[in-house]
Amino acid sequence: MRPARVRGIIFDFDGILVDSEPTRFKAGAEALAEIGVSLTWERFLTTWLGRTDEAGLRDVLGDRYEAEGRQIVARRNALYEERLGEVPPFSDAARLLGRLPRGIRLAVATGSRRTEVERILARLGWLGQFRTLVTAEDYRRAKPAPDPFLAAARGLDLPPPSCLVVEDSPAGVAAAQAAGMPVLAVDRGRVPLGLDQATWKAESLEALTLGAAGEVVVGPGA
Repeated sequence: MRPARVRGIIFDFDGILVDSEPTRFKAGAEALAEIGVSLTWERFLTTWLGRTDEAGLRDVLGDRYEAEGRQIVARRNALYEERLGEVPPFSDAARLLGRLPRGIRLAVATGSRRTEVERILARLGWLGQFRTLVTAEDYRRAKPAPDPFLAAARGLDLPPPSCLVVEDSPAGVAAAQAAGMPVLAVDRGRVPLGLDQATWKAESLEALTLGAAGEVVVGPGA
């Protein structure tokens, strides 16, 4: 599926627009350490990245999840909120937002909480660029289910095939495909497998260009 043009772009948030995953890892590792559980960066990438807190922590905590999972999520969220000012934008995302043609409708669809997304986007001066934000509070089934992206398409008032999804996780790629949307997977070098099923794959958002009428071109990038 290689559409000639799109009318909207739906961005994943963490790992695409902002480099929040190292900060999320530090907050999660600190919360887990408080109950004597060690979380390495490598384990974070394989168990938690691109997944819901429940799915990731069930793998990390095993039988302890039912008793301690909610406590760890709340503690991780509190620690992460203290560090929101440390989350930097990806430079290729900043450049892409600055060169998209007028009339392209933009959305975010993420598993992050609304307060986190809005605070970071506002600090970066990007909040007003997005017509709709779909966050963890806005859907029941998380990626790889299509629900987040379908909700974003409704917020953009566009049919799903007219929306280009930009993702960095296998779950996100699968969700976009389930929603009937073309998807560009950006390989940030953090997941070893699962991105090749995307409509396009690139190492940077520099590879993405949209023409004045929304024509999608994905090249080698910089």
